[in-house]
Amino acid sequence: MKNHPRSSAFISVMRHPVATSFFCKKLAVFPSFSHIRVGFLLLIVFSLLSCSKRPSPEEIEARRLLELARLEEAIQNAKNAAISEYVASLSDEVKISQLFLVNIEGNQKYSAVEKTGSLYGKAGEGNPLVPGGVLLFSYNISKDPLETYEYIKSIRDFYLENENLPPYVAVDQEGGDVNRLRGLTSVLWAQKKVADSFSLEGASALYSAQARQMKNLGFHMNLAPVVEVLTEKNQDFLDTRSFGNLEAVLSYGEIAINSYEEMGIAVVLKHFPGNSNADPHIGLPKITYSASDYDSYFKPFEVLLPKASALLMSHAIMKEDKDLSAGEIFSLEDSDVPACFSRHWIRDVAKNQYKFDGLIFSDDIFMGALSKNGYPPEKAALEAIKAGVDVIMLSEKRFGGVAGILLSKAKEDQDFAKEINRAAENVIRYKIKAGILELIEMDDGAGEYSELKDSPFQKNDEKIPSFSVKVKHDYADFDLYRFNEDYKAGMKAFEMSK
Repeated sequence: MKNHPRSSAFISVMRHPVATSFFCKKLAVFPSFSHIRVGFLLLIVFSLLSCSKRPSPEEIEARRLLELARLEEAIQNAKNAAISEYVASLSDEVKISQLFLVNIEGNQKYSAVEKTGSLYGKAGEGNPLVPGGVLLFSYNISKDPLETYEYIKSIRDFYLENENLPPYVAVDQEGGDVNRLRGLTSVLWAQKKVADSFSLEGASALYSAQARQMKNLGFHMNLAPVVEVLTEKNQDFLDTRSFGNLEAVLSYGEIAINSYEEMGIAVVLKHFPGNSNADPHIGLPKITYSASDYDSYFKPFEVLLPKASALLMSHAIMKEDKDLSAGEIFSLEDSDVPACFSRHWIRDVAKNQYKFDGLIFSDDIFMGALSKNGYPPEKAALEAIKAGVDVIMLSEKRFGGVAGILLSKAKEDQDFAKEINRAAENVIRYKIKAGILELIEMDDGAGEYSELKDSPFQKNDEKIPSFSVKVKHDYADFDLYRFNEDYKAGMKAFEMSK
């Protein structure tokens, strides 16, 4: 960020020991600066002023804190406005594509399997149609690390050559049976075996080395870890995919999340709010819960979600046991629909109660849990977006038909069009976080940042910066030496299991 007149204000505040202490304490209480929190700070300032005509040191610090809060909020608003403007500038075809995470073909050089005409019932016509995110399975991945890197790079190159936004590249890398990088990266056991066989320090070394290898290959996202507690009600389906009991899930789950996120690999926590023994690939899980089931189903997500970049919704139908009420907090109005279509589980619980503001994924909408129970892919995608999902995941390689249904609905329903924009903006935010896109600060100002009326302090007329979203063209070269060193580190951690 370029220097602005406000820089000296920031420096003077943060060099002051009292200001630093006061500011840090307030940050712990107010993790984000909403209008409500700014108003609360303003009340503090007014109350302090009412006690004395001459500002005390505390009053001065309160004023400075208020100005920092107002400035932080104004800058964030400017960034949000830039993202909204960017999404509005995208063509319908590119915008709707951002809402899909789709499997692709090949393992040597990427090419699209459909064209934009498929959005309008005219398959074979138009430009290449490509999803906002690509999901690689084992058959997309070579045993040679350089070949895998070159294939992933070819995906990005193809997108740019065809004037599309580069995708994020995701993989299911839980470990154990769900291990798409087996034979390429260092050994990664199933989560239950990691919790049973590794110390927390050993697990951290294991997952960190795995994350570094993934990052070097060009991956952005891991659809892991599973943070469901293993119980008699889900063990037939989850088996070793869970870390185990609540204590193990919370401790090893946090280790896995931090290890990946700190290395630039976004994690997708699975599967909220839970699963039963029924396999959702072939059947519809149905779960009845009561207040006593809080730790089994909900606590891991409440604790771990703030540390993660994304959340994957399950297909399970969650029903409250009326004879063992779980209380108003989990009282459902839409309890007869799968969780990935539930405004309650997505908006009320994940977003509002758990304060999660990252990406929300549906599970694969081609699974039997949906397609065999009245939710074909086209209907499933509509219901998921309306409920608050950001990204529709498909194991199929063609998504144009489903995306076309969403586009058609958006053109006739303004409320649904807003949901499309909401989801697309959230994907763009993630792509900025992942370093695929970037926010560029512009030279012009976006307006006066002081929004408060009748302030007893002199208004600050400086301009906040405006921003623009751009494709980040820097792309890291493959480092074979570094990859080999990280592979060795992962194997060393594996060999030191207890």
